Amino acid sequence: MRIRRCSLAINLYFETEILCTHLMKTDTSTALAQPYRAFKWGFGLWLVAAFVVLFLSTVLITASLVRYAMTVPHRHLTEGEAQMVITVAAFPGLVVAALQDLSISGFSSALLLDRKATERPNWVRRFPAPEDTGYLLFSGIDPVAKKSLVQLIRIADGHVVAQWSPDWKAIYDKTSDKKWESKGNVRRLHAVHPLLLAGGDIVFNTAAALVRLSTCSMQPVFVLDRIMHHSLELDESGSAIWGPSVAQDGITENAYLNEAIRDDSLAHVSLNGQVLENRSFSRILLDNGLGVLLLGHFGATFNFDPIHINQIQVAKNDSRFWLRGDLLISAAQMNTLFLYRPSTNKIIWHQTGPWMKQHSAEFVGDHSISVFDNNVVTPGPKGQEFFTLSDTNRVMVYDFETRQVTEPFAALLAVARPLTTFAGRARVLPDGGLFVEETEQGRHLRFSADRLLWSRVNDFDAKRIGIVAWSRYLTADEASVPLTALSAQKCPSTRPNP
Repeated sequence: MRIRRCSLAINLYFETEILCTHLMKTDTSTALAQPYRAFKWGFGLWLVAAFVVLFLSTVLITASLVRYAMTVPHRHLTEGEAQMVITVAAFPGLVVAALQDLSISGFSSALLLDRKATERPNWVRRFPAPEDTGYLLFSGIDPVAKKSLVQLIRIADGHVVAQWSPDWKAIYDKTSDKKWESKGNVRRLHAVHPLLLAGGDIVFNTAAALVRLSTCSMQPVFVLDRIMHHSLELDESGSAIWGPSVAQDGITENAYLNEAIRDDSLAHVSLNGQVLENRSFSRILLDNGLGVLLLGHFGATFNFDPIHINQIQVAKNDSRFWLRGDLLISAAQMNTLFLYRPSTNKIIWHQTGPWMKQHSAEFVGDHSISVFDNNVVTPGPKGQEFFTLSDTNRVMVYDFETRQVTEPFAALLAVARPLTTFAGRARVLPDGGLFVEETEQGRHLRFSADRLLWSRVNDFDAKRIGIVAWSRYLTADEASVPLTALSAQKCPSTRPNP
């Protein structure tokens, strides 16, 4: 009915336009021409106002439909209908992203950061660092190769001693879309949290797959076509990898929840790409009487991702507080760390906070753990993700002996001001120092116990900074065995200099 009224109004407008134009040309009635001009301007304003109202109504209705589609349960929408609503709403953004991608050869603009929006006045660039004997296993966009790759960089002189350049098209072609993870755009792929093996190969994930790459070929050794996301760590034997994945059968008591919740899992994968086991973390929580952490915080809106595991760290030695093979697990959505014993399926310790949306939990010594605390209250408007404007990321240490949480690097981080709202890495090093990746800003920082040793920004060009993707700091001892293997390789692109 509204469309018909609008059509009649437009027809009336054009008919009146023709009539009044004729009258003005023949100058038979000046009295009729003046009201016509007023009518013309008034009707033009009415059309503009109607368009604005229609546009705002469309935006509000679309936003309401998207919110409804993403709120489970859907009382009147099937899963297919809900997905269609979300896809239609996302289309304009996809068009913009595609146009941006066309402007850059080889990879997406999504892998580049605007320097003006990213860099802050307190940043310093201090790299290489002759006093640091370690190595940076870098993952991100390389400004020289102009692609996403992995490099082993000697920190003392900044020399790239080894490089792995994946054939992203080959990896993309062996990856499929999945319920909880699309394989995405080949131009946006990057190697998340590369793990350097003793023989010189690396293993990394793309969120939609796990990939192993040898030192002398761009072609993958294997592509495990399953969701593997966030961290990758060798198990206590060094013969397999623990990493977060997704399970399908964790909540057997409730078919609806089992289908609706993204159930992050603990995947144990061999070095040749075979899944040895995949433990549902929902099932682990329920079996340990901690279902309230999983199901007790939905509120009025259903949270389809209530766990969000972003770190599985393996205990390599026994202590009074854990056993070799125990797993330290970070669940960001729960603001909780867990110490889990696979041999008995028991959670032997857990604590919620004071960290918020934390990443990168690590064992430190024989009675402490560290955690990279993003310290954010997201979601929120850009620039308002933190509780106060003075807040920054934090690195906390929990001592099992004293049951106290401390921040030994607070003064250093207050000066460096890392502000990554998602992702981010931190490792307390054997020498008492600290390594930090500020993922969202493309920056790596290395501190001694009392000062900044170096700061590396992944500069791409005068206007942009390249992304980084969970790089690692390796001590000289940790890098020595892979370096020996790389030295014996016959491929010049990866053979390290003496």
